[in-house]
Order: sequence, then C-alpha cells, then structure tokens
Amino acid sequence: MSKSVFLDDKRGVLSWLLTQVALLMAAGVLIGAIAGIAFYADWQKEAEARNIALNFAATVESMDLREFPGEIVYTFPPKSYHYEVEISTDYVTVTREDGTIKNKIFGREAFIVKPYVRTLAQGWSSGKELHNFLKSEYGAAGDADDPITASQKKEVVSYLKNEMSYTAHEISVDPIKANANEPVFIEKTFIYFKEKGGDIERKGIVIIRREV
Repeated sequence: MSKSVFLDDKRGVLSWLLTQVALLMAAGVLIGAIAGIAFYADWQKEAEARNIALNFAATVESMDLREFPGEIVYTFPPKSYHYEVEISTDYVTVTREDGTIKNKIFGREAFIVKPYVRTLAQGWSSGKELHNFLKSEYGAAGDADDPITASQKKEVVSYLKNEMSYTAHEISVDPIKANANEPVFIEKTFIYFKEKGGDIERKGIVIIRREV
C-alpha cells in the first residue's frame, strides 16, 4: 500500500512540474510579445522623427538648387506629441521623449550642402544683412548691381570660408532649436564677383535662421 502512495506522489510532482513549465513558457511568450510591441512602437516613433528631419533637409537642399534668390518660412508639422528640433551646419536632429524602451527617440538627417546657420546675435543673419556687411567691410555689396571687385574676391571668399568654419564649431556646441510652433527661415542668396576680364561670377549660399 505504501508503494502505491509513493507512485501517486511522483505523479503529483510531475504534474506540478509540467504546470510550472507551461506557466513559464506562457509568461515567456507574453513577455516576448510585449517586448516586440514596445520595440515596434519605438521603431515607428523613430521613423516619424527621421521623416520630419528628412523633410526639412530636403527643403534645404531644394533651396540650394534654386537659381534665383528667395526665402521661405518653414514650419515643422504639428503632431499630437511634443518634439524638439536642433539645426547645425551638418545635421537636423528631431528628438521626442515618449519612447517605450528608451525615453528619448532621435531622428537625424545630414545636409548635403552646408547652410549658414545664423542667430540674431551674429553679425548678419539674412541675405540683406550679409550684403550690407560686405558693403561696409569690402566696399561692395556683392549683389548683382554692386559685385565684389576682382581685387577683393580672394579676401571675401576667405571670409565666407572662415565664417562657415567658425559657425560650424559654435553651432555644434549650441545648435539652434525649434519646434512646431517656431518657424525657421530658409534663404538662398548670391554673392556676385567681377572678374578681371569683366565677366561676372556668382556664389550661392543658403542661410537658415530663427528670428527669436
């Protein structure tokens, strides 16, 4: 009789172990499903952030391809969530803080052509101000009616190159920030140079600025 009880006990232990294994497997499947959903949600959010960055970078690129001066007011798309935008001379980065696996979600897009990213604290922040600056510093505004002279061309080109390098360094440390409620101005302007033979050449630049 005692042998029969012993066998019954073994069956009971085996049944309990199988139940626990089944519960663990079910919990593993459930945790995996939840993790998968969370990863997918974060992936979707990252894709949205990247798309916002891509659209802005494409707008900057299309402005660079323009053959005439002009300016547009760019407004980032409104969303049901809050996000921030940082703009440097190399990248536009979109950040949102509603991730599931990780709090901060980033979307970044590189600029094909480096823009001059300006703030009001700098010497000039628009095409008009740049031409006024060139007039005061080099004696010619550098527009179609008042091109930079051949003798000043090298100095002006050097200034623009150095200004880009300086701005790139400064903005990399403290990029300008914007969101859906803060428009950004994207401008294409040209600097005209008069060659020694009388020919006119021009250099186009893109300027990005905020007015706050």
